[in-house]
Amino acid sequence: MYPLIITCLWMWYLIVKKAIDMYVYTRGWRPVQECINNAGKADFKCAVWQKNIMDGFIKEKTDSKDLNTEILDSIRTGQLTFVQQNIGLISLLATIAPLLGLLGTVSGMITTFSVIAEFGTGNAKALAGGISEALLTTQTGLVIAVPGLFICTFIARRATDLLQRMQRFCLMISQSTLINN
Repeated sequence: MYPLIITCLWMWYLIVKKAIDMYVYTRGWRPVQECINNAGKADFKCAVWQKNIMDGFIKEKTDSKDLNTEILDSIRTGQLTFVQQNIGLISLLATIAPLLGLLGTVSGMITTFSVIAEFGTGNAKALAGGISEALLTTQTGLVIAVPGLFICTFIARRATDLLQRMQRFCLMISQSTLINN
């Protein structure tokens, strides 16, 4: 049961941390044209990812349009790590929870068969302990896994949407006059 508890706590810690990180990272989103018009202004507020892309681009911008497009792609690619961070680990933890529950089931059945071997089938109270252990760990594993997989899918979808938004943002910057100035 302890591996299931540790898995559950670790998975929920990562889920809450990822939700807070994504909220902070995307809060204050602004339209692309507004970001372009206010590029380089210190008091302009926008989402963290937009600020990172705009600041990085203004800092490294060159006179070559092709090179500027590559710079934007490079900056956008640098954001991928943060956006996709821990999603795979959350998915892994949600996936292994039923397997740990199955391990508990096997352990409970071994206990049950040990009781049968020692006392026979006449002692129902002793048999119930092993069966209870088997069913409880299976149930716990499934209770951990089902919401974990749903939330992981939701987070992964949000991350994909954000990455597509970043790609469109960089594309619009590369097509704007900002890249030619």
